[in-house]
Amino acid sequence: MALQIDGRFIVKAFCTALLALALFGAAARAVTGDFIGHWQNPEPKASGLTHIAITPNGGTGVDVRAYGDCRAIECDWGIVQANVYTTGPKSDDVEIVVATFHFGFAHHHITFRKAPGGKLSFEMLTEWADNSERHDYAVSGLLRPTSWVGPITQVWQAQPGLQTGWGGGARSGVSPSPVESCTIVDTKGARAVDEHGYWFVKAGGKVLIDVGHDEQAAMLTEAAFHHYQFDRRCTVGGPFKSYWKSADGFAKDKMGGPICLKFNPTTAHLVQSGKGWKIMDGVTLLADLGPLKPKAEAMLGLIRANTLTAECFIRQPDPLLAFWLQD
Repeated sequence: MALQIDGRFIVKAFCTALLALALFGAAARAVTGDFIGHWQNPEPKASGLTHIAITPNGGTGVDVRAYGDCRAIECDWGIVQANVYTTGPKSDDVEIVVATFHFGFAHHHITFRKAPGGKLSFEMLTEWADNSERHDYAVSGLLRPTSWVGPITQVWQAQPGLQTGWGGGARSGVSPSPVESCTIVDTKGARAVDEHGYWFVKAGGKVLIDVGHDEQAAMLTEAAFHHYQFDRRCTVGGPFKSYWKSADGFAKDKMGGPICLKFNPTTAHLVQSGKGWKIMDGVTLLADLGPLKPKAEAMLGLIRANTLTAECFIRQPDPLLAFWLQD
């Protein structure tokens, strides 16, 4: 049996539904308002969490950007989409906001709740993922609102005159610009040379790269020297982990063939894993410097000072040639 419904009733019901959705969306956005803003931890040493920025990302969702205390520097943990939980399936009252940050060696699960006095309370669960013998642990604390109102996409910097910086810079809030050590190399006419099945990339009769038995990698290395006109082999913070660049600076485009790891220079940060130091962006490992902390700090400074956005290699593992891409 067909159900006859008056056309005016359908229109009225449709309009009522739209109004209800609009009011629900407004209410849902309004109840997350207690979480929105920039929040500072007055006691960062107890938890390692220093500063939080929470902003709407459309509908009922929010984005969270976190910063941690990495001893000599402040680490920008990046931006993640958080989960918003209400007090019930039909409630608009937000009970908690949960954000998870993945760093390869560990995962941080942070739960935020409204607290008296216009503050937020947080509990951070740290789960180790590096097969170490360290125990997973929980820390908690209170966050107070700050007067800084910059967008979440802009790296937090302390107000002038303060001695604490955010976003991975030095304690003054200024990222260092380390001095590179470069050796000029004559690469004109660089070409791949086969010597009884063993390949070299040579220029002017001198070996630039000892390739081994990998003909494809030899050809790709030759192409990279011609495409980018590399003529400088550089290091920063010490001799370990060199990279190539040209007289004009860092490479600006990606040619086909090399393996490139893209990253955000503002969210790349230094982490300590055991006795070693790594540069990470989220779960992407950019460099493992072992115990060479000054080297890691210098390389992070290089990334930020030059707005580097990708690290490229010819052949992985055991790269033959490494270089950075710059915006």
